[in-house]
This record gives sequence, structure tokens and C-alpha cells, in this order.
Amino acid sequence: MPDPFGAFSWICSHTPLPHCNLFFQQLFENGGGQGLVRIFPASSDFFNQYNVTANNVSDDPNVLAARTQAGVGVGSQCEIPHVGNRGSVGDVALVVISGLSTFFALYLVWHATRRRAAVGRSELRLFLLAYALHSALQTVTMSSMVEQASTAIGVLSAIHVGVIASLFWILLGNGLIATQIVEDGTPAALVPMCIIAILFFVPTLYISLDTTFSWSHTFHMDGQEVSNLSNIALFVLTLVWPAIAAVAYLVIMLIIVLRVLNEFKPALLYSLSFALFAGAQIVFFLASQPLCKASNGKINSSFISTILDTAAVGVLYLAWKSITEDDWGDEYDMY
Repeated sequence: MPDPFGAFSWICSHTPLPHCNLFFQQLFENGGGQGLVRIFPASSDFFNQYNVTANNVSDDPNVLAARTQAGVGVGSQCEIPHVGNRGSVGDVALVVISGLSTFFALYLVWHATRRRAAVGRSELRLFLLAYALHSALQTVTMSSMVEQASTAIGVLSAIHVGVIASLFWILLGNGLIATQIVEDGTPAALVPMCIIAILFFVPTLYISLDTTFSWSHTFHMDGQEVSNLSNIALFVLTLVWPAIAAVAYLVIMLIIVLRVLNEFKPALLYSLSFALFAGAQIVFFLASQPLCKASNGKINSSFISTILDTAAVGVLYLAWKSITEDDWGDEYDMY
């Protein structure tokens, strides 16, 4: 990507990332003519029919029409139109897969709960619950179901972005607690994990809300920032940090299972889980526009990346199961 560090320009023109909803709203409400040109560029196959120029204002009829039909993204060549426009029903594929992913994560929570003496069970359940929340939120923030530049999409997207930052701390926290620096399942493990998760969530939520609603000038884009969609804080908290956390978790777990437990199978499963996660990101960032164009604005890569992400979570659960099953007792009789 040729964009400078902290820029979302390429990302938001190629993917339906929830962050893009934040930038869209700020530019629509406060970006002036240049902001409108940025989100409705004449060079876009999706928006060229609206002829938005720097002389337009937000309440011009052609601008309002463009906003009504816009999907998730900023200045994309192809978008899934907002539901009810151009014959669109939204990103139904993503809604279905995300719904199934939510229930799958909750099923894993239930399944883990039925086990006794399982090391790291409580911490893993926190991760699975956070993933379920992430999956549920993306059914709204990434599916073109809610009109752009509305309060609802701004708030929900901000919450979603905050959950992403916290989710990866909880993942890394699972790895740290697996080293037995503190006893798993105890307040000494769970309380710090929850506190740090909140410390990731609250600042990220505030930055996201400030970005979309321009409460202060701190995250307001001017000049070249409008072109680049620059926000270094969000870039670090939700793109750089998750990558670091995922790699660190993999390294920690490989050390534990290979050097401490001397087991190969869970190492293979953890590696497979990471490979699925990495593959999901590659598909998400590189295949969205090609799939959107090929399907005439019906689907993008988000549902495929969600399948891969959920598979990664499932394999991670199997890896955890494989290193703890010897410590598990019989399943509870739930009936």
C-alpha cells in the first residue's frame, strides 16, 4: 500500500472495514466540499453518476442521493449498496455467516463450560464471548444494512472498533496466563485481564466516537489528511496491535506446547489457527473489490474472511482442548 503510516485511504477504498463508517460520517458532516468529493469521487464507478464536486454541500439533492445509496467504504469503485437501493438487500452472505459465527462461538463457550479441571477455561470463555460480540456487531457495521452518516452506524461502528482492540488483548492474555505466571481462573488472572481489556476498549471507543462525531479537533481531518484518511491512533490500536498480539500469542503457545509440554499436535493446531487468521486478512484486504465487481455489488470478501476467522477460532479451541483434555474430568450431567 502506498499510503503513509496511519492512513486508511487504500483500506477504505478496498474493504468494508467498520472504521470506514467513522471517516465517512466525519467527512459528510464536517469535511466540506473536499470531504464530499473524497467520499463520493467522480472517479468511482459507484458514485460517478452523482457528479459531486467541491462546490456541493451536504444537503444538496445529489449528495443526499449518494449518501442514501452508499455502502460500507470510502470512495470505493464498487460497494454493496445500502439495503433498499439499486435492488440491494445488503450483504446477506455476511449477515448469515456472522450470525452462524456468533452462535458457534457461544456453542464453544457452552462446550467449555461443561468441562471440569480445564486449564485456562475461564480465560478462553472470555475470548470466545468477545469474538461472538465482534461477529454480532459486524452484521450491522459491515453489511450495508444501516444508512451511512447516521448516528446508529457511527455509534455501533465505534463500539465494534473498540471490541476489536480488546479482543486481541484477551487473546494475548490467554497466552500469558497459559505460562502460569498466575493461576488461571482466579481473580489474580481474571481481574487484570478484564481491567486491561477495558483499558483497550474505552480509549479506542472514545477515539472512534471523536473521529466520527468530531467532538474535538484532535481527530478531525484537514488538508492531506482528508485524502489519506489519516488516524494514527486507530491504525495502531486496531491494525498494528492485533497483528502484534496474534503473533505474540502464537509464539507463546508454541513455546509452551513444544518446550514445556513436548507435544506436537497442539503446536500444529495453533499454527493452523494462525494460518487461517492470516489467510482471512489477506482475503479480506485483497479480494473485496474483485468479488464485488464480479458479483455486480452483491457480495465482497467479508463473508469468506469471516468463515476463515471462525475456523481459526474453532481450531484454536481444538488446540486448547488437546493440551487440557488429560486434565478434564467427565462432562457434567446437564440434564
